[in-house]
Amino acid sequence: MSANIKNISFSYKDVKNLRRFMTEQGYILPRAKTGLTQKQQKRLSRAIKHARHLALLPFTQTV
Repeated sequence: MSANIKNISFSYKDVKNLRRFMTEQGYILPRAKTGLTQKQQKRLSRAIKHARHLALLPFTQTV
């Protein structure tokens, strides 16, 4: 991703933005690949999990 992500906010409603931080299989990308801080990564994972719970995002992709 980009190391210039400083003031990014994650919302479970913004599915298009959340998909940028997921693999094709539905896994959340690690901090080493996203370049996020620990606090941002935690907010990202909570937003993705919230979107999954509300069925806005799938838990896994069927192959």
